Amino acid sequence: MVSSDEATPQAARVALKRDIGWFGSFSMGYADVGADIYVALGLVAAYAAGWAPVAFIIASITYIATGLAYAELATAYPYAGGAQVYSMKAFNDFAGFLAGWLVMLDYTVCTALFAIATTGYLTFFFPILAQTSFIISILGLEFTVSAIGLFAFVMVILLISINIMGIKEASNLNITMVGLNIGVLSIIIILGILLSFNAGLFSTQVVIRGLPDQVGHISYIWSADYSNQNFLYAVTLAMSSFIGIESIAQAAEETKRPDRIIPRATKMSIISVLVFAVGLSLISLGMIPWDTLAANLSNPISALVQTIPFFGQSVYFLAIIAFTGFAICLVSSNTGIIGVSRVVFSMSNFGLFPQWFSQVNPKTRTPIRTIIVFGAIGALMALIGHLDWVADLYNFGALLSYLMVNISLIVLRHTDRETYRSWKVPFSFQLNIRGTRYEIPLPSFLGIIACSSIWILVVLFHPMGRLLGFSWMGIGILIYTLHRRHIGKPFLSRDIGSMIKPMTYKMNALVLLRPEEKEEVAESISSSLDARFRLTLMSIISTDKWELSLSKADEYRRLLESDLKEIASNLESSGFETESNVQLGSLKRIVAEAAVSEKYDFIVLLRGKVFKKGKRNGFEDMISFVSTVAPGKLMVVRR
Repeated sequence: MVSSDEATPQAARVALKRDIGWFGSFSMGYADVGADIYVALGLVAAYAAGWAPVAFIIASITYIATGLAYAELATAYPYAGGAQVYSMKAFNDFAGFLAGWLVMLDYTVCTALFAIATTGYLTFFFPILAQTSFIISILGLEFTVSAIGLFAFVMVILLISINIMGIKEASNLNITMVGLNIGVLSIIIILGILLSFNAGLFSTQVVIRGLPDQVGHISYIWSADYSNQNFLYAVTLAMSSFIGIESIAQAAEETKRPDRIIPRATKMSIISVLVFAVGLSLISLGMIPWDTLAANLSNPISALVQTIPFFGQSVYFLAIIAFTGFAICLVSSNTGIIGVSRVVFSMSNFGLFPQWFSQVNPKTRTPIRTIIVFGAIGALMALIGHLDWVADLYNFGALLSYLMVNISLIVLRHTDRETYRSWKVPFSFQLNIRGTRYEIPLPSFLGIIACSSIWILVVLFHPMGRLLGFSWMGIGILIYTLHRRHIGKPFLSRDIGSMIKPMTYKMNALVLLRPEEKEEVAESISSSLDARFRLTLMSIISTDKWELSLSKADEYRRLLESDLKEIASNLESSGFETESNVQLGSLKRIVAEAAVSEKYDFIVLLRGKVFKKGKRNGFEDMISFVSTVAPGKLMVVRR
């Protein structure tokens, strides 16, 4: 048995350091996703043929939906861990573990996959790498290792060293390489359209849907119509171009202002990746035959650039392209190390994994143990040196974790309504089920359909991914079962998930006002408060000093209710949740009852014409009165 502290977020004695700004956060997401096109462009064309852009567009649905879901959830729950944290909060500890374990697979594969791709682009400078292999003997067993695999192994070891130094150093590497990549890809697209794009070649190729031939390593569903099945297989490969958006959320605990930076960085990353992934795929059909692009799996961008007149024959320009491919694949591999180390750190910190992994180095403020252990696993996988073998594993875990993120968002919108969300996924619709209203964000609904559909295709078409993916899940469940027994907690407990606290809660504020100059009142409130406050607008028809007939009081009440609803409508257009209430009776009694009520966290008074001396109209020294009755609850808004 272990102490209860081992299963709580407070167990880490040293906190991660908040050192990532907005461009660093954007670079984190773009580096892990933007590099994928350097691998996927050729892979997708090899199987989708002329419909490669369609495959990218279909796969991008999961990317957009999941990216938006991460943006909302990471601002509400800014913890390292991403999908693992949200699933644990929405469901139970096992769901959180499973989501984290699947993401661990992704990041580990990402580390190896892009280390291999990095070396592939280096063959432009050192062609001997593609032609050399070594025989290594371990315990009497001989293994053949390619020079590409060995060099990729060395690259991962180097990245592990950089990550041990600190998140700022790792983030600065991302920023530098991402800036270079965006500039170079923009130039390629512009030059490709202006100098190399052939509309005739494009129209000829865009009608070719899928490779017509049978491919040995694909597990076909039926023994005919290989073109359509190869296209579906290509959709699963295109998905690899959009894996990594969660990297922004993984570093939420190290981001300076997660509530502002994460939504902005996520949206920027989504737009940038879509422009380059879909854009390059489209213009490639007018620049180069799809089978030529497919034949250059290790460096498709270089093959594309060679078709551009003058620039494509310049050894210097080709060298820049090759270096850029090397650079962005390098930082993507780097982001894999950052991601897997933070996921394991978070799982350990929340008691889902042995506590040993949650230790943070007090000097560098980085989780060195997780960086070394899981970075080393990625380095060993990089020794394989075969891009397609490693890529087979890439989508299995990501799609399941993305599915869980989209479902978690919908569940938490319903079960954790009190949490303030500084940014929300747009375009929601309402469902009423057995008298209960559910708010469903449309992008997340589409994301659930897309993620589950493409994951089924991965299981059906990828025999290696199917075998190793389910094996990875089985190993994870075994580890989780043994660990839960060790710490004495039930398999499906929600104890740890219930301790995950949001950045801030919704607060209930009672606004006492007279609806004079309605637009000015609404403007004053919206400029002084934000949407964290759930507002109740109250006007009181005081009976302390004068009497009204029931009919007059009822008429006055209706007028006030109409005015309050107009103010409420103006506030709702600014994102506030509001309700209005008109009370009739003793002013001080009603205010006192409201002030001491647990329903309201704050009592808001508008200082201005309503409370000017001589014009209080029954609100005699209301500020002092509220302060006396409910100290600490008073808020004064100036008009």
